[in-house]
Amino acid sequence: MKRFFTLMLAVLLIAGTATAALAQDKKQKKSANIQEVTFVTTIDCKNCVKKVEANLPYEKGIKDMKVTLDDRTVWIKYDANKTDKEKLAAAINKLGYEAEEVTPETEEKK
Repeated sequence: MKRFFTLMLAVLLIAGTATAALAQDKKQKKSANIQEVTFVTTIDCKNCVKKVEANLPYEKGIKDMKVTLDDRTVWIKYDANKTDKEKLAAAINKLGYEAEEVTPETEEKK
């Protein structure tokens, strides 16, 4: 009987370790698909900022975002498995604002 309990304890420990390793691996795969993009937009007032902040988070795949009125940008952290840059730009356009992705080339033009 003592041997049975020892064996069961060993099986539970191995199973717990394997489960933890699988969960960590899944988390790493999930975070590997997180990307960021910044758009220059045509927002020009505090109400525009509020409109974007209120509506854009409902788009599929958005994890985090920041809207800045001073430089008229929208920074978005998103899950690339659920959305892409074109869909995010389309979502901003749908709200009534133009959106152009900021790339190193557009930064140099400033």
